[in-house]
Amino acid sequence: MIDLNLPVSPFTIEHLSKSIRTGELLPSELTRLCLGRIRKLNNVLNSFITIRNEDEIFEFAERCDKRLNQNDLLHPLYGIPYSIKDMIHAKHLKFTAGSKFYSNCVSNTTASIVKILDKKGAILIGTNNLNEFASGITGKNSIYGDSKNPWDLSRISGGSSGGSAVAVASGMVLFSLGTDTGGSVRVPASLCGLVGMKPTFGLISTFGVFPLSPSLDHVGWLTRSVWDANLIFKSLEDKNCRKARKNAMITHKLLRASKLVIGIPNGYFLNVIDSRIKKMFIDFLRIVSQSTLLVKNFEIDHTNNFFTSWKKVRLYEASMIHANRLESNTGQFGSDMNKMLIEGLHIPVDDYIQAKKQIKKIKHKFMNLFSSGISAILLPTTVILAPKLRKVDIEIDDLQLNVRKALLRNTVLFNSIGFPAITIPLGFVTEKAIMLPVGLQIIGPKYGDRLVLLVAKKLEELVGSHSMLNPINRKDVQL
Repeated sequence: MIDLNLPVSPFTIEHLSKSIRTGELLPSELTRLCLGRIRKLNNVLNSFITIRNEDEIFEFAERCDKRLNQNDLLHPLYGIPYSIKDMIHAKHLKFTAGSKFYSNCVSNTTASIVKILDKKGAILIGTNNLNEFASGITGKNSIYGDSKNPWDLSRISGGSSGGSAVAVASGMVLFSLGTDTGGSVRVPASLCGLVGMKPTFGLISTFGVFPLSPSLDHVGWLTRSVWDANLIFKSLEDKNCRKARKNAMITHKLLRASKLVIGIPNGYFLNVIDSRIKKMFIDFLRIVSQSTLLVKNFEIDHTNNFFTSWKKVRLYEASMIHANRLESNTGQFGSDMNKMLIEGLHIPVDDYIQAKKQIKKIKHKFMNLFSSGISAILLPTTVILAPKLRKVDIEIDDLQLNVRKALLRNTVLFNSIGFPAITIPLGFVTEKAIMLPVGLQIIGPKYGDRLVLLVAKKLEELVGSHSMLNPINRKDVQL
């Protein structure tokens, strides 16, 4: 057991930002605490690939300290340490994308989202571990090692933004930016007991973010509360953008309704699922139905195409992006990455086009659903608990499933259609005295991001305070 001397107060941006602005806590003190945790935990959890030079970090933090005395109107992110997935560029910082191809690369540009956070005074600590080129959902990396789940070191963190999830869950940083192409923010957030948000496709800039599948890629973020997630959204959203204005209009229109209607899909999303997660979800629906929210079941079709259409687009686009690297590959790709790229190269362009058409039909169905009175959709984020690190297949009610496919089952659709989605902690399943987090996913209409955040906040309140638990605060978690 590592004694980290964690503060009793919630380790959230909301709480610590107030402490900074009232002078109770200096940015340099908070930064020192985070770096201390990294030194003690990173060699066990394997969250970071690169940590910035500490002199640079403290120079920035101490500049933040000095400005506190100038009575400036400071942004809530001022002095808050954060990290980025190693798919996001920050000038002069090592960039690897989790691959041997970039093992000696230093970024010569800075992503737009990092520039925004710099201007607001957030303190960049370093880059987080991931599946190679973000091409995976487990958090495993054969080159830089696997990131470990803080709740149980023998289990996966989820991915591909696994290192980001681990950093936030263990208190190494207050928030982290990731990417989500099929669930790569929401899945690790769910498995590590965090909030993870994927906004509407195209709403947040991806400039300076290495692509995996351009028509599916979303920038996302991991935090410890919905308040924190909402703050990151408001910070990164370009409020002058036409899409952002549309977001505000749609949210305002939906909020004028007399009641928010929470849609629960029959069938697919609950058909193949760990019985303990399903029970927890159904029990929670009873609580929701007793609140001011209205619960309504609905039917969905085209379910056979949810995963297959996403997979064809994802593999085809990734193979196009990496075609030159694949041609010149002399063993730099890991075996999983290499296999997926070759599979993508064998997808005919006609199949890719057909998959895009299928996605368009599915998207139209969900647009009609939201137009018919459903405000937001609610479902479990993952259908399984965090699997053991070496598990390739998993059994659900006598059904053998590939771990990758099981983890992606409830998330990929919302990358395909580009609608906003967020996961929040629902609770824990205890397995052999180990507490394993379960996530609850909320999906809204296109440009309904603010509505999704509002519903998530209401549901977080219904779930209760255990959603704020930290694994390294608990005596029953051995690190």
